[in-house]
This record gives sequence, structure tokens and C-alpha cells, in this order.
Amino acid sequence: FCFYLVIRDSLEDHVSGVGVRCPLGYFPCGNITKCLPQQLHCNGEDDCGNQADEDNCEDNNGWSLQFDKHYTKDKYNKLKSLYGFQTKTPECLAGAVPAECTCQRLEIFCDAAKLRAVPSVSSNITIMSLQRNLLRKLSADIFKKYQDLKNLYLQNNKIRAVSERAFKGLYNLTKLYLSNNKLTSLKPGVFEDLHKLEWLIIENNRINRISPLTFYGLKSLILLEMMNNSLARLPDKPLCQYMPRLNWLDLEGNHIHHVRNVTFISCNTLTVLVMRRNKISSVNENSFSSLQMLDELDLASNKIESLPPYIFKDLKELSQLNLSYNPIKKIQIDQFEFLIKLKSLSLEGIEIANIQRRMFRPLRNLSHIYFKKFQYCGYAPHVRSCKPNTDGISSLENLLASIIQRVFVWVVSAITCFGNIFVICMRP
Repeated sequence: FCFYLVIRDSLEDHVSGVGVRCPLGYFPCGNITKCLPQQLHCNGEDDCGNQADEDNCEDNNGWSLQFDKHYTKDKYNKLKSLYGFQTKTPECLAGAVPAECTCQRLEIFCDAAKLRAVPSVSSNITIMSLQRNLLRKLSADIFKKYQDLKNLYLQNNKIRAVSERAFKGLYNLTKLYLSNNKLTSLKPGVFEDLHKLEWLIIENNRINRISPLTFYGLKSLILLEMMNNSLARLPDKPLCQYMPRLNWLDLEGNHIHHVRNVTFISCNTLTVLVMRRNKISSVNENSFSSLQMLDELDLASNKIESLPPYIFKDLKELSQLNLSYNPIKKIQIDQFEFLIKLKSLSLEGIEIANIQRRMFRPLRNLSHIYFKKFQYCGYAPHVRSCKPNTDGISSLENLLASIIQRVFVWVVSAITCFGNIFVICMRP
């Protein structure tokens, strides 16, 4: 009877009434009753015979999908319409330009020209590029006459100071690049006139403090890129108060320690939030409760040891979650219960001592999962792509993962046991 219970338990581990369930180290070939070793998944060959083993090979959930949806396609179409039928360099329509610069139509390019000041050019230009120069500060009203300007490129300079009036009059600016400079702060209201700005790129600076007023006036902002700055904390006030359309916020590589309840309370249009490579040790239960449109949340490579039980309860639209390389000691059994649309889950580098199938069973749309150990894949058998892949060699930990191996060992053990009893009983 005991032997029957063990066999039944082993069978229930790998067989379900719905669809096909494969043993550890194997994956199902679509809707046919066939299992193949995991190392054949996404190897460029049709091993299943129906291409099922070559489906879902790339994890394009989260930010990459959002980027294609909101930015890449639109950008490509604009470039195509502008330059699709060009056979020669367009003439300059901006009049005289400095010798160090080039001009096409109403676009001025003064890159790597060793400029120490913003050059004076025609007021009707639409694009100004001053990349890789020697600019150290942006004075008041320096761009005021360029009211038709749409794109302004100031990255890779040595800018340390920006006047609160530096961007006055740029009412039509849509993209502003300030990355790779030496900024330590931005004054409140510095972007006040940039009502049409959609992209603000200020990565790779030394900014150590921001407040909601830093972004006053940015009512059209969609993308805010602040990767690799020196932020130690986020404001205790609603960060997106003056950015009602903010869609993408990247805070990777700062020094943030805590995520409080109020910080993101006004960011209800956010779809991508990246906070990897910070020093976050704690997050509050309602830190992300207002982010009901969030598609990707990246908290990898922080110092999080525990997660509040219902921290993800309001993230019904989330498709990608990355918690990898945090010193998380325990994951709640129902931690992911509310993430009904989740497609990609990263738990690399995490030792899940209490791992159970119930943790991942609610995630019916999950197509990619990433663990520290291959053996954990057996707890999410319905997920098509599970990493790391097996090397095809059984370890002590997964030696008995196969149902056939387990049945065989129990049969041999039972025969050996009864054989020994028979021998003992037959002795004179």
C-alpha cells in the first residue's frame, strides 16, 4: 500500500489532466504528446516536427516590447518619410553657419568641434547637435531665440552648471539629451517652458537629488532616462506630479536605498520602471500600488532580503518582473498570485529554500522563467523556456527527477527488501 502511494505521488508530480506534462529536463512539443530534452529547445532545428521547439525563443516582453510599440516604429516611419527618396545631401536652409559645423535643411551639426560656447546660428533651425564638445555651462536664455527647435543634443560635454533659464523659450522642443556630462543638480523649474518635451535623457551624470519641481512643466514627457547618476533617495512627494504622461522611467545604477509608498503614487501612466543596480534594501507594501498600467518592473541586483506579501497585488498588467541577484531569503507561496499576465519572471541568483509548484501555478501566461538552478525548473513545468538549461548530466539533486527512474528504483528496492526477508526466513 505504501509503495502504491509513493508511485501515485510520483506520477502526479509529472502528469496532469490538462495537456502533456514532461519530466524535469524535458519540454512539451506544443499540443502533441511528445517531450524532448531541454537542450533541444531553440537550437535552430525543428526537433518537434511542428516548430514548437523554436517558438518563444527570444524574451521580448517588457521594455523591448514597449520600446517597439511607442518609439521605434514611429521613429522609423518619420525617417522613411523624410529621407526615403533622397539621392543627394539636402541643401542648408539656415543661412550662414560656423565653419566647424555642417548644415542640412534646418538642422545644424557641430559635433566634436572643440566648442566652448553655444554657437549663434539662424533662429529657425529645428535640430541642433553639439555633442562631444567642451561646453562647461549653459547660461540663461542661451537657446531662447530657437523657438522652432525640436531636438537638442548636448551629450558628452563637460557641463557642470545649467541656469534655471537655460531652456527658456523652447516651446516646441521634443527631445533633450544631456547625458555624459558632470551635472550634480537641476534647479526647480529649469524645464518650465518645455511643454512639448517627450524625451529627457540625463544618464551618466552626478545628479544626487531630485524633487517633483525639478520636472515642473513637462506635461508631455514620456521617457525619463536617469541611469547612472548619484541619487541616494527618491522624493517623499509624488514624483510624477508634473509629468502626467510619463511612460518610461529608468533609474538604474543609482544609490537609492528605499522605495516609499508616496513616491510613485502619481505615476499612473507608467509602463516601464527600471530600478536595477541600486542599493534598495526595503520596499513598502504599497510602493507600486498606483502603477496599474505597469508592463515591466526591474528590481534586479539590489539588496532586498524580503518582499511584502502583497507588493504585486495591483500590477495586473505586468508582463515582465526581474528580481534576480537580490539576497531574498524567502518567497511567499502566493507572492505572484495576482500577476495573471506575467510572461517573463527572473529569479536568477536566488536560493529559494521553500520553492513549491504552487508559487508558479497561477502564472498561466508565463513563457520565460530564469532560476539560479536548473533543478528549480521542475517546479514550473508549464513554462516553455526555463533557464539555465540542463547540461544533460544528472546531478545527485535531480537523479530521481524522472518518473521512470523513480519507479525503477522503488521496484528494485522493493524486490531487494522482499528477497532479503525471504532469505532470512528460509535459513535453517
